[in-house]
Amino acid sequence: MAAANYQDDDFSDPGYGGSISDTTTIESAALNYPFEYGRRYHAYMADKRYGLPNDIAQQDRLLRHHDLIKTRLGGRLILAPIQEHPQRILDLGTGIGLWAIEIADKYPSAEVTGLDLSPPELGESFHNEFDPVNVRYIIDDFEKDWVDTKLDLVFGRFLAGSVEDWPRLVQQSYNNLKPGGWVEFQDWDTMIYSTALPPEDFERSELWTFHRDTVALQESRGRNMRPGPELEKWVIQAGFENIRAEKFSLPLGPWVQDDKLEKKVGYKNLLQMLEDISGLGMTLVWGGKASLDQVELRLVDVRKDMRQCAHFKAQYDYYVVYGQKPL
Repeated sequence: MAAANYQDDDFSDPGYGGSISDTTTIESAALNYPFEYGRRYHAYMADKRYGLPNDIAQQDRLLRHHDLIKTRLGGRLILAPIQEHPQRILDLGTGIGLWAIEIADKYPSAEVTGLDLSPPELGESFHNEFDPVNVRYIIDDFEKDWVDTKLDLVFGRFLAGSVEDWPRLVQQSYNNLKPGGWVEFQDWDTMIYSTALPPEDFERSELWTFHRDTVALQESRGRNMRPGPELEKWVIQAGFENIRAEKFSLPLGPWVQDDKLEKKVGYKNLLQMLEDISGLGMTLVWGGKASLDQVELRLVDVRKDMRQCAHFKAQYDYYVVYGQKPL
């Protein structure tokens, strides 16, 4: 682990505006993971519960999730037209760190910082000496205050359910960008819908009611599970210009027959959902809405509905919004 680029410094530390050593031992407290119902969760700021586990099953799902979105976006990591040689890039909620690694490879001129409540892991190990030398990770809460970061790009994706104050986060991104810097957020509307059935019919399925209940639980905690449609509004309010918003469909299952890309995206989406749908179901258990046995029984029907993709023709919407800080 000594060769990996980790920090346990606060991202809000004033020293971040200057230089911080590349390698630091992770605080043992950040690795003292709590376990509930057989699943592992983040230890740092454990009282600020992020809804999903951080164990190997969830890491495997995030691997598939990363591949899904890259496929949907034609292999692109970002859509924002950033400068050719950026110097500083921040990845909010870096997760397993794959985006940070790949963007660091793409832009070797940049110092890429991945920020998350958990250290990034792939399988049973942390990142290692094979990572790009220009990527590092900080264990901290990205909703804390940042100080003098002078960034070229702030990037955040898959943050649905993890942000308490979206307008503040977007404004803080603006405040800490260099003039001419870019922000890009990519996120879901996590409420699934059918393109084939009337709403009243689809809403009788366990697939739909499960989504309804998990979305409602997180929103009762003040966590927006459907941020995608609101991203453009928040970016406008923060003062960005040259804003562009795009919406992409994410079919659940390979039910689109006349489009190879849509079919591939649907297949990959189904795989990543089936990989760890139980992780999402656990939110109903620790949220006090159901027992473990009740959730496991529901998940049998949810998985059954997911495999009936040709019948439901269900999908999600995925939004990409980027904007530039005025020069």
